Amino acid sequence: MESLIIPAEDQALNMRYYQRNILKLPIDSKCRMCYKPEKHIKHTVMGCKTLAPSEYTIGHNKVVGYIHWTICKHMALQVTDKYYENIPIRVININGTTIVWDISVTTN
Repeated sequence: MESLIIPAEDQALNMRYYQRNILKLPIDSKCRMCYKPEKHIKHTVMGCKTLAPSEYTIGHNKVVGYIHWTICKHMALQVTDKYYENIPIRVININGTTIVWDISVTTN
């Protein structure tokens, strides 16, 4: 795991941007998904407009699903034994606390 984390932090994963600009290979460094910016780790993790509506949302929902399950379990609500089998309820009000799932929240 460390062998992937350190190069990712240093922008040194063997991606198209790295191959073209660091290794000086004669390749197109544009993202193969959206064909827009040069493909480097930041673009892949945060900025690809093609991946954002699908892959990012799936990963986000897995993390948030676990958090939602943990909160519900802590509040002594009935949940499944395994967080990934739990089907979240959109809004739960219990003892003055509101637990929400997949609802837009407007912030400053």
